[in-house]
Amino acid sequence: MYWRIGGVEHYVLNLEEVKGVARPRPRSATFSGTQDSTMGVTRWASSPCRQLLAGATAQGVYLWNHKPFAQLSSLVYETTEFGRIVDLAWAPSGDTLFVALSRGYIYELSVQRRGDRVLEYVFATQHYFARGPGEENGIGGVGLAQRRTFRLPDTNSDVVCAGAAKYAMVATGSHVYRMTWAGALKSSVTVSEVYGRGGDVEVVQMGVLGDTDMEYFVFSDGSVRIIGNVGDSVDMVGDNVQTLDGLDATALDYSATSMMMAVGTTTGTVYLYALEGKQLHRVGRADGNGRVRALRWSADGTAVACVHATGHIVMRTLLGREVNSTRVGDIEFVAWGVGARVFAAGARNAWGLGFARAMSSAGNSVCLFSDDMVLVQARGVDEGAVWRVEHVAASYAGANAPIRVAACSADGRVAAAGTRGMAVSTGHGRWRLQRAARERIVEYTALAWSGSHVAAACVDHARNTARLEFWMGGRALDAPAASIDLDARAVVVSAHGSAVLVLSEHGMLSEYALAAGGAQVELRRAVDVAACGVDAHCVRQVMWAPGACGDSGAAVVVVQGAQLRVVRDGRASTVGRAEHVSISSVNIGSMHSAVWWYDGMQVLAAPVSLDDFMSNDTRALDRGPSVHLPLDFYPLVIAADHGMVIGLDQDSVGTHAPMLRGTLFLPSLLSHMLHTSEPDALMYAASFEHRGFFAHAMEKLLHEALVNDMRLDRTVRMLAHFAQFDDIVVHCARKTEAAFWPQLFECVGGAARLFM
Repeated sequence: MYWRIGGVEHYVLNLEEVKGVARPRPRSATFSGTQDSTMGVTRWASSPCRQLLAGATAQGVYLWNHKPFAQLSSLVYETTEFGRIVDLAWAPSGDTLFVALSRGYIYELSVQRRGDRVLEYVFATQHYFARGPGEENGIGGVGLAQRRTFRLPDTNSDVVCAGAAKYAMVATGSHVYRMTWAGALKSSVTVSEVYGRGGDVEVVQMGVLGDTDMEYFVFSDGSVRIIGNVGDSVDMVGDNVQTLDGLDATALDYSATSMMMAVGTTTGTVYLYALEGKQLHRVGRADGNGRVRALRWSADGTAVACVHATGHIVMRTLLGREVNSTRVGDIEFVAWGVGARVFAAGARNAWGLGFARAMSSAGNSVCLFSDDMVLVQARGVDEGAVWRVEHVAASYAGANAPIRVAACSADGRVAAAGTRGMAVSTGHGRWRLQRAARERIVEYTALAWSGSHVAAACVDHARNTARLEFWMGGRALDAPAASIDLDARAVVVSAHGSAVLVLSEHGMLSEYALAAGGAQVELRRAVDVAACGVDAHCVRQVMWAPGACGDSGAAVVVVQGAQLRVVRDGRASTVGRAEHVSISSVNIGSMHSAVWWYDGMQVLAAPVSLDDFMSNDTRALDRGPSVHLPLDFYPLVIAADHGMVIGLDQDSVGTHAPMLRGTLFLPSLLSHMLHTSEPDALMYAASFEHRGFFAHAMEKLLHEALVNDMRLDRTVRMLAHFAQFDDIVVHCARKTEAAFWPQLFECVGGAARLFM
């Protein structure tokens, strides 16, 4: 998840004439010497690589670099013949930009990189190239060139919008056209057929849901329609069509990574849908203030940035939890950069906001990383704990920022990887770097700490191979301690004791471990989770379910999109909605462990008994959660040895001192254990008796049992074994309404005994 960090950068868009730059002259249009300075930017589009931003006024197209923010190029037209510019659409390759004009024409622009030399224009071939001031900021050779002009068959109604996907989409008032990125017409359909009923409506937004064959349409009346099995012809009946009515939709975005769709509305509410099979199911709702003007998913699909008419950028989680809100100004557009940076823009102004996101961590460490910095809190919520802020070594960050993956050890050391190579912190403000030759050719895709080693999955671009490497965290990064070749690129790496799980992009889950001596890596077992219906590209977490079985029949717990799933015996079953999952050991009596997950509102837990563990049974997960813990902050770590859930408060990272929050899960788990086994509950509670929070946790347990009339007699019998029993009862009574006192004192043996 993402939290804002640092200040807000403000930019004034420069739409004036660039001195010394010859303006291109488009084919079949009269060049105007008058600059497009009276109109602001009305349409924006972010490139597929998230590095470039295209903006359109009524007469011109402008190209900016995202970071550092700089104008690269511009093309300005007098559009009296072809109409005004209506919309922009990027091709998936990122080197072609379609510009839709109101009178049914489309300009095909090329986004070209030519080193340090930029040709102004080549008249003979009708290729035009504009040179922009961005070259003075070290960003050379990026510009716009007009290739061709296309005309739609229907010129009786104006173009209203365009969409970008595997193919281009252009909508007029009467038709929707599908075109190849070479300009060939694939198919067309009337707007009334897409809408599916009578009424005078227009398409205001459209596109394709990721890599599927499903198109979405947002109409001017606020309805949304999803059409599946789109080919050269479309059958708009039955299961091929799904209509979302009553939303008053204003904006829509889809994340192929998490298979989630977010829909913004006129009231400010954001609805969240999960794509399961060929159907969308509503899984979340987030209320807000002010019309939603735009929204955009992060690259990893875990957060959606929403722009409201109030001028706020609101960051929401996968299932709708609001974690940050920042007011910047009059915004119409939002986009994510390459790393954890958000760009927002209006007609004349733009803003850049930096964010930090959570990284995988061992132990109780809470760790965040931004594009070039890490924040580590290794002591949880202990009194006197302070954040350690470390900027990644400038020699590494300058060439390889932003940081794309990172992992934190139990003692607070961090391994981080950007576009190439890897850096490992010593924990004292210094960083160990790899040799320059390796740094240039190796891309790390996933990291995890396994004891004192960093388990790093990478792609060697020189050899065109994928590998799993083990690096000693406390030594120079000259060469890995051990490595093994992989069959395919790894998308997820997680550590479980001495074992490391690696999920490849083809859906093969493999368990590796360092052999005796640590010089070799051995493969222990492998499971094909793709054959069970798991999409590896949408998996964020993977781990073995608690079980003693050590063969390939062991169960696997995965977080795929917004689903918590268990893979066992060749099939995958869905437990529920989840943003992330963790497993903690208990090892008390008949209880072995607990599986914890966060569903966007509360932390849930399914305790695993020793019998279930020994038989490798996953019925505990199939039965659903036994512990429910509502939270008013976002959880990051289950600190099992503290009996506590640790996370971050909303908006806290925007300050100089990020605020950690914690809440005790001990009362909730003990309440469950009292239902199943009083001796186990007593042993588990006794393991926390030395903790300073023990008496407070027991007060909460007693209060919940009293006011909810749940196992009060069992709770009192357990608490009577502890020396603090009388204090616990008195403090609980003092914080409880007097109406409950008779029941409490009757159960503890009378009020008089407390004063004897």
